[in-house]
Amino acid sequence: MKAESSFLPFFSWPALLAVTVSLAPLADAQSGRGSPAIIYIPGSSVKLYQVNGDCDWAEWDATITNKAPTCKPTTSQTATKADVLGDDVPVAFEHNGELIVTFGDTIGASGNGAWTSVQNSFGWGAHDPIARSTTTNAADGLLLNFFLNGNHGLEVLPPPQPDGTPVDMGIDNTPRGGVSLNDTIYLGIKTGNVNLGNGNNDQSHDYSVLATFDEAKQTFTSGRTISALPNGHFIEPAFYLAPAGLLGAPPPVSPEPAMLIFGAGAYQASNVYLSIIPSTEFSSGLDPNGNSATRYFSGMSNGQPTWSSSESSAAPIVTDVDPANPTIVNVSVFYSQPLGLWLMVYDGGRNFASTEGLYFTYAPQPWGPWSTPQLVFNACRDKGFGNFIFYYYATAAENNCPSAMPAGVTSAPNSAGPAGPTIGAVNDPNTTRGSVYGPSFVERFTIISGSTLKLFYMFSTWNPYAVVMMESDFNIAYGPVISEVANAEGESPTIAPNTWVEIKGVNLAPASDSRIWQGADFVGGNLPAQLDGVSATVNGKPAYVYYISPTQVNILTPPDAMSGPVQVVITNNGAASFTAQAQAISPSFFVFNGGPYVAATHANGALLGPASLYPGSTTPAKPGETIVLYANGFGQTSTQVVSGSILQSGTLSPLPVVKIGGATATVQFAGLVSPGEFQFNVVVPDGTPDGDQPVKATYGGTATQAGTVVTIQH
Repeated sequence: MKAESSFLPFFSWPALLAVTVSLAPLADAQSGRGSPAIIYIPGSSVKLYQVNGDCDWAEWDATITNKAPTCKPTTSQTATKADVLGDDVPVAFEHNGELIVTFGDTIGASGNGAWTSVQNSFGWGAHDPIARSTTTNAADGLLLNFFLNGNHGLEVLPPPQPDGTPVDMGIDNTPRGGVSLNDTIYLGIKTGNVNLGNGNNDQSHDYSVLATFDEAKQTFTSGRTISALPNGHFIEPAFYLAPAGLLGAPPPVSPEPAMLIFGAGAYQASNVYLSIIPSTEFSSGLDPNGNSATRYFSGMSNGQPTWSSSESSAAPIVTDVDPANPTIVNVSVFYSQPLGLWLMVYDGGRNFASTEGLYFTYAPQPWGPWSTPQLVFNACRDKGFGNFIFYYYATAAENNCPSAMPAGVTSAPNSAGPAGPTIGAVNDPNTTRGSVYGPSFVERFTIISGSTLKLFYMFSTWNPYAVVMMESDFNIAYGPVISEVANAEGESPTIAPNTWVEIKGVNLAPASDSRIWQGADFVGGNLPAQLDGVSATVNGKPAYVYYISPTQVNILTPPDAMSGPVQVVITNNGAASFTAQAQAISPSFFVFNGGPYVAATHANGALLGPASLYPGSTTPAKPGETIVLYANGFGQTSTQVVSGSILQSGTLSPLPVVKIGGATATVQFAGLVSPGEFQFNVVVPDGTPDGDQPVKATYGGTATQAGTVVTIQH
């Protein structure tokens, strides 16, 4: 289970309870007003048009075998007007009534005669252009007017920093953020990449630089370093100027307005972070005493954000699908006044093809709580591959998006969709699969009509080497909304009777109300069926509420038998319903602090785990030792469970099969010891090697979640 909601809800052992009860997410920072839920409408993400080049590559490629390929003209004709045939990582922001747009590494006509008839010998050298637009409606087509230097677009080439350090703008060193402040255009430059050749890069020395651009003179300046690896979290900065009063009273920094910097660190290895600085000190980065004026979000305390002057103390505000192995690079954020919400889009989920893509999330404050991210564009699911993104597989095993191919076509190697142009000689247009990255909102295009929100954003497709304009639609809903129901430990979407379950969504509890049950909530010796007016039912029967917050509620399901689709209903000034799948069991292990270590003790009650887990409290197990494991969702026992009773007992028959390090352990006892909490007494198999060993319990043909371990040491 994710760290924000792992827990052992009802331990009889106070020492164990003290270190393991972390069911509740960090205290929410909800504003006092009610916020709507923003729910993605599946299938609504569509390509509107291609932004760069002269011809839409999807149309061009469809007819390229003809003598004269068909050209569906782009609005801006960027190849003809600015020698911009293709580029990536767009960044769009407002400046004095204009939309300013920068792009990443660019290719022009030179060397790309197969894709353009434009004649231009200029070599971009992976440099980056900058443009402006007065287009106000996405449907009109984004008309870009590039700043020019002769017959090509003006290159973003800041001079050396004040200390003389050059700002390299070569391969993969590009503008990644932009903002207007006091009539000045500021750019966040990501630099430091070292090109190793053959498409390989060393990004371990990346850092970000604050630069400016003078429209009238078409010149750049370089300023301070914003963040630097190996430990920087703002290598990919995204800026947003927060007007006075927007961040509450007192504001996190003063004087206002404040500049917010959202960011990601190491390339494809970061979550999303937040820092803040008074706008008056944004340029220099220093307060009047010469000290750093930047404050880094470091967590929540008593419902309020905490801030540190040390970047090393920064805590993420949004995490990737796998927070421990994040892959986020590019982030775009803006504040919607009509909704009273901060809106964010980012690229992530790169560990698996099914999760890779663009994610949307929102929050009432920039530090959160951010909603459960919604995947709004996946190249396979949303029909990008084979249509406007090139799809290629060399072997049958690599064909992880069969729907991108024409019906019945599965032979390998094979491909579908527009091939090229691409950047770099190593990227063969016919064998380089495209990808989805670099999203940037176009805030001015946003449409709110009744209960529908339409968001517009650009992203890069790699092959073809292009930027496209997209639209994604959302329902706006007030009152509680459930987005997920799952086993509270294993994250399985299948629930069971007398099982701890998490319910995620928005407006699930009163604003700023985040707490677990207290002694006063127990009436007549029964578990509480509501906290502060928040209640839940499962299959029409009352559930027992352990934790509430606006974004998550954790319950113990009623013990009554259930199977198949069941309705889970949350009531909080209105009701929300969610259809979950149920069966007799939904096994999982409780884990310490979000995992991977199983919540376990030695026979004497001392905590079991690596010494580093809870220093001074946890110690490893030994082969041959009897240890105690704690579990959830194993179903009916020998003693009938009384709904709502604080006393539960009974044994499992037959006993579950428990394996440690792949070897079967002897199970001496398996049964309920408190509400929804199973205890397994097992003997660690002789010969189990030292280290973190996988643990799995199988019962009724169903196993506990993958990835859980116990630590062994002879």
